[in-house]
Amino acid sequence: MILRALRAQSRSFAADVVLLWSAVAAFVMSLSLATSVPPEFAAAPADVREALMAPFGAVLATYGAVVAAVYGSFRYTVDRRDGVIAQRLMLQPRWVIFLARMPTSALGGAVVALAGVVGGHIALMIAMGGIPVQWSSVGPAVALGAVAGLWGMGLGIVIQAHLVALFAASMSMAAAMLVAPFWSAGAAYLPLLAMLEALQFDITALGVEPKDTLDTWLAALVAAGWVVAVLGVGAVAFLKRDVK
Repeated sequence: MILRALRAQSRSFAADVVLLWSAVAAFVMSLSLATSVPPEFAAAPADVREALMAPFGAVLATYGAVVAAVYGSFRYTVDRRDGVIAQRLMLQPRWVIFLARMPTSALGGAVVALAGVVGGHIALMIAMGGIPVQWSSVGPAVALGAVAGLWGMGLGIVIQAHLVALFAASMSMAAAMLVAPFWSAGAAYLPLLAMLEALQFDITALGVEPKDTLDTWLAALVAAGWVVAVLGVGAVAFLKRDVK
């Protein structure tokens, strides 16, 4: 039963227009990093340019996570709007459909995050006159995108409304960056920054004071708590609420 549901999800994933446009959005958004790099950085020595690249890792991961969360929410709300969910509910139990959507939401979020990383590195290579790719940051950024995709899926199921889900998914990620300059200690516990810290990104580049950062294990617990909570609420809503 689960395998059949997973196969159905994988077939729709192969022709996922929402994923395509989300990846394009993440790529284009990351390209905008080039505008924030002063022209004189291109003439700096190679070791200086590499050092300047470090803070951009968290910024690129953030861009990818925001768009990945939007993708996760849109992937559900689009299927609900188009009647895909209602159709599948006639063939399979609700809990099977819910579980089968999780892997594709995570995978789609990872693809979106990867597109953002690629776009960001292209932008920085052009703006800084050529720098090596920091491969150590690519894996964590992709993992963050996968988690953000699940986060967006939970929000999409709870909210259901297409445009409201877009706003809620993006703001649930971006809110941490708005709070950080005013309340650094509390911002570190918000979903995005907790996820970044759990994956060992330097969040001081996003406005968090070094003294307010969390230990990796605590950040992982906080991030897991957020994701489990939103998926739990989403699961209850999906299992109990009518789908039209």
